[in-house]
Amino acid sequence: MTAVTTVGDPLPHLEHPDTIGRRWRAGVILIVLADVAFLLSLVFSYFYLRGLNTAGAWLPKGTQGAPIWPAWAIAAVLIASAAVYRSGQVAIHRGNVSRISTATAVALLLVVVGLVAQVVQLATLPFDLDESSYTSAVYVLGGANLFHLLLTLFVGVGMWNRSRLGLYSPTNAWQVRVVGIWWTWIAIAAVISAVPTSFIAAPGG
Repeated sequence: MTAVTTVGDPLPHLEHPDTIGRRWRAGVILIVLADVAFLLSLVFSYFYLRGLNTAGAWLPKGTQGAPIWPAWAIAAVLIASAAVYRSGQVAIHRGNVSRISTATAVALLLVVVGLVAQVVQLATLPFDLDESSYTSAVYVLGGANLFHLLLTLFVGVGMWNRSRLGLYSPTNAWQVRVVGIWWTWIAIAAVISAVPTSFIAAPGG
C-alpha cells in the first residue's frame, strides 16, 4: 500500500508587503546611520590630526600631498550614478517597468568606473601608508570609499538581474526603493570623503 500525500495551496503571507517593505527600509536606514557615524569619525580624525600636528607629524617636510581632483572626480561619477538609478526608480513608480533595468545597468557601469578610479587613485598615491598622519588618513578615507563601491556593485548586480527578470512592478518596488536609499548615501559619502582631502597643509604649517 502506498501512502499519497496531497500538497495544498501555499498559505498566504501573514504580513502585508508594505509592512515588510517598511521593515526593510528601517534596516537600510539603520545601516546608513551606522555608516554615517563611521565616516564622520574618519573625517573628524583627519581634521583633528591636521589641527593637532604633533611635532609636525601631520605632513613632514619632503612628504608630497595627494592631488585633490581625483576624489572629486570619483564623487561626481557616483552622483551621476545615483541620479541615473533614481531616474529608474521614479520611472517604475510611474508604470515604466522596463526603465529600471536600463537605469540600473547604467548606474552600475558608473559604479565600475568609480571603482576603477578609486583603485587607481590608491595605487598611485605619491606616498606610503605609514609615512605620516596625513598619508594614513588619506588611505583610510580612500579605503572606506572603495568598500562602499564594492558593496554597491554587489547589491547593484542583484538589482539589475532581478529587474531584468521582470520581478519588479509599481506595486512591488520596495527593494528598488531601499537600494535607492543606499545608492544615494554612497554618492553623499563620496562628497564627504572628498572634502577633508582638499585641506592638506596643517594650519600654520
